[in-house]
Amino acid sequence: MTARSADALSRHVVVCGLGHVGFRVASLLSRLGEPFAVIAGSTRDEWRSAVAGLAPLLSGDARDERLLRAAGIERARVVLAVTDDDRANVSIALDAKRLNPSIAVVVRLFDQQLAPLLEGSLGNARALSASALAAPGFVAAALGAGALGAFEFFGRSGLIEEIAVGGSESRTSRTIGSLLSEASRGDVVAVIARHRDREVVLAPDSATPVAAGDRVTVARVAGREEPSSHGPRSRVVEAALALFGGLREWWRETPFVLRALLAVLTAIVLASVVFFHVALGLAPVDALYFVVTTVTTTGYGDFNLMAASWYVKVYGMLVMLSGAALFAVLVSIATDLVVSTRLADVLARGRSRRQGHIVVVGIGTVGYRVVRELKRRGETVVAIEHKETSEFVEAARSLATVVVGNARAEETQRRAGLTGAKAVVAVTDDDLTNLGIGLAAKQAHSGCRVVLRVFDGALAEKMRGRLDVAAVLSASGIVAPTFVGAVLCPETLSGFVLGDHLVVLFHRKAGTAPALPCGAAEEHLLLVRRNGEAGLRALAAGEQLGADDDVLGVRWFPLASSSIA
Repeated sequence: MTARSADALSRHVVVCGLGHVGFRVASLLSRLGEPFAVIAGSTRDEWRSAVAGLAPLLSGDARDERLLRAAGIERARVVLAVTDDDRANVSIALDAKRLNPSIAVVVRLFDQQLAPLLEGSLGNARALSASALAAPGFVAAALGAGALGAFEFFGRSGLIEEIAVGGSESRTSRTIGSLLSEASRGDVVAVIARHRDREVVLAPDSATPVAAGDRVTVARVAGREEPSSHGPRSRVVEAALALFGGLREWWRETPFVLRALLAVLTAIVLASVVFFHVALGLAPVDALYFVVTTVTTTGYGDFNLMAASWYVKVYGMLVMLSGAALFAVLVSIATDLVVSTRLADVLARGRSRRQGHIVVVGIGTVGYRVVRELKRRGETVVAIEHKETSEFVEAARSLATVVVGNARAEETQRRAGLTGAKAVVAVTDDDLTNLGIGLAAKQAHSGCRVVLRVFDGALAEKMRGRLDVAAVLSASGIVAPTFVGAVLCPETLSGFVLGDHLVVLFHRKAGTAPALPCGAAEEHLLLVRRNGEAGLRALAAGEQLGADDDVLGVRWFPLASSSIA
């Protein structure tokens, strides 16, 4: 595709933002042959150069009305606001609607509580969260499954997965129908495509043969919502055990001076209780009460030594002086420790000896969503973040134990219980940091599943298959197809690239035509939810549908070879 002037474009797509998501969106639009223009602020020089050869590229802030007009917003079909700033994206959407009321809007928006309100107010609009779309892929990889995409369908979570056909069966000994019956696990599963070598068969029927080495892409919807495996009682027990273990670890790490002072103070209190019990004839409880009030200098006046013998008075003065001094030093040291050590840190130390939990490194927009999704599935999670002041630390603390520190430091890894973790998900904003954490996790625990977030596509390709890690994923690579799918079809739930096709999963009423033309895309219906019924099921061949039945289907869009590196 050769770049044209924005003035020559009509019914095109205006892409606002050329970050990781925006660049991948531009690449897919180019491969689809869709006309588009880009408005970009600060971005990588190599991205700017690559896109400038394919489409009109305007430099600056897309909130500038003059730039929107120069990009042909009044003639555009769709505006796609995918900057890293929610406010900027909302502002761009509002300006675009004002300048072109009929334009469709696709907005990148982290705040998913605002999303439905914005969609309802703007009309012909979609608000998608990149982190919410990406998180299920990282979660699936951590739990041992591969996911090409994720979606929600009537409150049930769904994944797009690949099933590998194993064994030594001949090419005609099994069918897709038999494979899906074995793989369903009580979920509703529908086939999307079958892969054999370089051949991809889209929408094969259940009688299509499969053999060892084939792969089958399916849409899997949970047969029922997954209940948390941790009820209220077990969560309380888990927290209590973590607190006890944390206090024990904390005491072991307490400075020797503090422990010695506490031992001396305890000896003085016990010896004095015995002394005053014998010398003054006080009951043991009264003697303890008197010693505590003396050591703490409370002195309520209900006990005193005015009528006691001289040696009792002398001993009492020694208890007052030594006890007060020791108590003051003890309180000052303990106060310093309490101020510098949060309860969450104590809990984190309690996790250091735990087994079978999942460690999430990096509590950014993606990391927070990963923690939340893992907790929804009933997993025990320990999160690591290098800054106490990071935006999502407090929110993450309501879901999981958070360890603040350098994830590559042995002490931080020990406090997070890395050696006992069943999986580590490294989703910081730095590729090399994620790589270092992943390699350290494998060194500490060879059986641990390691999932890495990598932005650099070339680096990710080199890492796949060469490192002993479960998955190397790009958040922007996961979500860009869904944003492009929303440009093509407003009913899009999820999108992914399969061979030389963009595959878009959509939901609509059976009697409703697509709100926007979807080009020459092939379409196939997968699942149906009958009007008035709660259950989902695979759609039978030739089945008649009612106008109010809800259908889940896929569309395929052919992709040309990529001209963007």
